[in-house]
Amino acid sequence: MCSCFMCPARLLPLLFLWLCAHAVRGMQPVPDTASSFLTQRKLPAQLPTSPLSSPNPAESLRIAQRRLQISPAPRTRAYMRMAVALLDLRRYNEALEHAQLALQQGEAYRDTATTALTYDLLGRVQVARGDSGRARHWYRRALTKFVQLRDQRNQAIVHEHLGDLYASQQAWEQAAGSYQQASFLWQRLTEPARAAVGLHAVGRMYLAQDSFPQALQYLQQSTQRSRQLHDSVATGYVLHSVGQLYMAMGKYPAARQVYLEALAAMPRRQDLSLLAMLYEALAATHDSTGNLAAAERYFLRAVPLAQRSGNKRQLSNLYLSLSELHRRQGRFPNAFKALTQHILLADSVAAEERRSEVAEIRMRYETEKKEQEIVALQKERHRQEANLQRQMWWRNGLGLGAVLLLLLAGGLYLARRRQAAINGLLSRKNLAIQRQKEELDRLNRSKDMLFSVISHDLRSPLSSLYTLLSLLNLGSVPPERLATHMDRLTRTLNTTLELLDNLLNWAMTQMRDEGVQTRVLPLEVVAAECVALLTLDAERKGVELRNELPPCLVRADENMCRLILRNLLSNAIKFTPGGGTVTVSGRRRGTEWEIAVTDTGVGIAPPNQEKLRQATIGYTTPGTAREEGTGLGLRLCQEFTELNGGRLTFDSVEGQGSVFRFTLPAADPETGVALSAAAG
Repeated sequence: MCSCFMCPARLLPLLFLWLCAHAVRGMQPVPDTASSFLTQRKLPAQLPTSPLSSPNPAESLRIAQRRLQISPAPRTRAYMRMAVALLDLRRYNEALEHAQLALQQGEAYRDTATTALTYDLLGRVQVARGDSGRARHWYRRALTKFVQLRDQRNQAIVHEHLGDLYASQQAWEQAAGSYQQASFLWQRLTEPARAAVGLHAVGRMYLAQDSFPQALQYLQQSTQRSRQLHDSVATGYVLHSVGQLYMAMGKYPAARQVYLEALAAMPRRQDLSLLAMLYEALAATHDSTGNLAAAERYFLRAVPLAQRSGNKRQLSNLYLSLSELHRRQGRFPNAFKALTQHILLADSVAAEERRSEVAEIRMRYETEKKEQEIVALQKERHRQEANLQRQMWWRNGLGLGAVLLLLLAGGLYLARRRQAAINGLLSRKNLAIQRQKEELDRLNRSKDMLFSVISHDLRSPLSSLYTLLSLLNLGSVPPERLATHMDRLTRTLNTTLELLDNLLNWAMTQMRDEGVQTRVLPLEVVAAECVALLTLDAERKGVELRNELPPCLVRADENMCRLILRNLLSNAIKFTPGGGTVTVSGRRRGTEWEIAVTDTGVGIAPPNQEKLRQATIGYTTPGTAREEGTGLGLRLCQEFTELNGGRLTFDSVEGQGSVFRFTLPAADPETGVALSAAAG
């Protein structure tokens, strides 16, 4: 006997096995991209098939049976749980019966939401039975109901089910549309994980159509969102799809880089099937570029992972690829060994699929037979019910029954009308009482705010007046400065009266609920008035008060702007020691003016900054000269800034000072319209 492996006697069995393997491979359906995606059920972000599904269908079936026995009418939910448990156990006939019973109960009790869920459940049962036409019919009815109920969550679930159905039929365009709708709804519902899965599915559908730019766009979006969620397994699956896209485009180095990136992000013990798939893909990229040694290394890494995951089909394909690789390398014993393993696994997978197909055919035959029996039984039941109905009418008498029925219906109708009239009257009275209560609450709030503003804003100018009058009463003011102080006293009194008048006008506006009275306003004029009002306070503490605000036109409420500036300047003076400065400045930022009140005071300690940002009434600290406050000023500044379409912020460093900024809409000097509104 010849000892050479290359002799014809030893080559013939190998050649025969090789041809058998290729014949088996040719008989197997080529997995499409959608089916590959639909089998990726280990994604953490993958949606559950039903809100009633359970990881233990047998236990779920026992629980559902007990609930069905003790459940009072309506028993819709109990029937649905039974149907889901039977569906998970592949007892499709019984699942269909319980789903139909659930539908009858839901329609009888006019439970629209549960009826819509039952439509979706019937679609899932019909998919399992292989009736895609009826499944599509039930899914569309469920979608219509959920749209009427404005239930976006269940709309997204039904869109996903429709996408799965279209993908199984290779209707890629319709499947992409359904997945896209689902992803949009999940994003609106703030469920980014499910939205990322939907984007992945859309990308797979475009990849199946060879629409590479669109596929890459959606896959990149899914990759970005999966990374943001730190979901390494979902990221690995999406990157595998991106690698397949590059392979289809012939960009093998790019595909290799993507696969390596996916491997780097994957934990080594989390998803063995995905790891094996990535190693197999890397081997394919090296094989495509002629690097057979690297391809063999990656194939050998993938084989034990596929064995541990229990995926026989994946393992069979790996052995076939290894056999082909060894053959091209001239390593025929290794090729023969790998090919033998492939054929054994392929036979096992084919046998399991045949058993499953036979069971499916038997189940469908039994289902159709049982449906025919059910139709016959229903006809017989209807006939018997008709006979019983006729006998009942003959026994009780048509005349007497009709008279009693009319009397009863008339009494019920009149009683319902009276009850409806009483209910309508009570509703109107309750509504009127509620409106009066809301109006009283609003007036009380306005009253409280009025007293708070008056007590807060009159304190500072009256204190300045008291100080000046005290100096005059002491007689220590030189005659040459008396005229100056009198003039200043007159201006302070005028400003205080004007302040009081503005506060009362503002309070009347609040009481009348007239809202914000905006107009084109030269803010530098208002700032000058506020600086003049607080000059005495600043001089008394030895603080320099600067007005560096350039001419700026804003559209805002003048009284509210005056109150904002006055409070911020007063607070800055309060927390600035002698020798410091307080500066009012401003700058144009797009369609807004940003006004800043800067001081060189004591600043704000970090623990107190969060309390100050909350601007709660009553929180206050004494100033550098032990000045007291009410804790209301910053709250009013924030409220009035927001009412005028701006925002109030601040920065502070303890020991160095603070900067309080607020923004107001800039106004067009010609039209008087806010620039932001004009731009819109």
